[in-house]
Amino acid sequence: MTETGQTAHFASSGDPVLDRRYGWAEAALKEGDAQAAVEILDQTLAEASHFTAAWHLYGLAQEALGHREDAATAWRQCIDLDPNDHFGARLDLARIGAISAEQATSENFSGALFDAYADRFDSHLTQTLHYNAPELLKAALARFCSNAGRPFRFETVYDLGCGTGLMGEAIREQSGFLAGCDLSPRMIERARAKTTPAGAPLYDKLAVAGLTSFLTSRPDNSADLVIAADVFVYLGELGQSFAQSARVLAPGGLLAFTVQTHQGDGVVVGEDRRFAHAEGWLRQRLQKTKLAPLSIEPASTRQDRGVAVPGLLVVAEKA
Repeated sequence: MTETGQTAHFASSGDPVLDRRYGWAEAALKEGDAQAAVEILDQTLAEASHFTAAWHLYGLAQEALGHREDAATAWRQCIDLDPNDHFGARLDLARIGAISAEQATSENFSGALFDAYADRFDSHLTQTLHYNAPELLKAALARFCSNAGRPFRFETVYDLGCGTGLMGEAIREQSGFLAGCDLSPRMIERARAKTTPAGAPLYDKLAVAGLTSFLTSRPDNSADLVIAADVFVYLGELGQSFAQSARVLAPGGLLAFTVQTHQGDGVVVGEDRRFAHAEGWLRQRLQKTKLAPLSIEPASTRQDRGVAVPGLLVVAEKA
C-alpha cells in the first residue's frame, strides 16, 4: 500500500454512515462546539474503535474542552492504531507536554502533509506566508564567504528537505553538483520539473528520502555545503542530523539552516505543530558534533497570520 493509500485507510472507518458522523463532528469542532463533537465521536468510536482519524479528532475536541488527559489518551490510542503516526499525534502529545518534543518527530505525517500541499506550495509560501528562507540563507553564505576571503562557490551541495526546489533555485548559480532530498514524492516531482535558465535540470540528483537517511547514504567528506531551509522545524532532536552533516562535509565545509525559536530552554512544539529550538540547545548539539557555529542570528523566515515567526539563521563550519 502506498503512503497516500495508508493515510486514506486510517482516515476512514470503512462505514459510510460512520464517516458522515465524523464529518459532522469535524464541522462542529470548527464551529466552536467541541462538546457536540465529543458526543458525536463517543457514539462513532463505540461502533468503530479502529477509526484512527476519529481518535485524533476526539483528542482535539477534548483539548478544546480543557480535558488534556482525555486528549492525551485519545492521541495515544491513535498511535497504537497507527504506529507510523500519519496524523501527527506525537506532535500533539508534545504540544500539551505529555511527551518530550525530542520524541515527537513524525516523518510519515510530514510526508503526507507535503504531498497534499505540493501543487500550491510555492505560491502559498511566497505570497501568503512571505517565506524568505532561501534568500536569507544565500545572503548569509555570501557574507561569510566575502569576510573569509573565499569564493562564493560550493562544488557539492546537499539540499535537505528540498521541497519543490526554492532553495535550489536560490543557490544553483553558486553550486557545482546539487543534490536534494524530500520525504514527499510529489514535492520531488515538482523539483524534478524545474530547470535552470539554460534549460538544464535544476538538480543533478533528487531522492525521495528523509534527510538523515539521505545523508547516511552519502560518502564521508563529500560535500562543501549542507543546507536546510525551514526543514528542522519538522524535527525535534537534531543531533543525528548534525552528526551526519558533519560526517559528509569536507573540512571547511558549511552547514547552513533556519529554525523557529523560543525564549525558553530546549525544544518545544508550538501551536502551529512545528518545533522551536532554543539557541543554547542548538549550540550544545552543534559542539557535540564538532561543528563550530560561525553565526547564529535572529531571522524570521515566514509570517503566521501577519505576524513574523521568531527564528534563527545558523551557519556552522566543519573544522
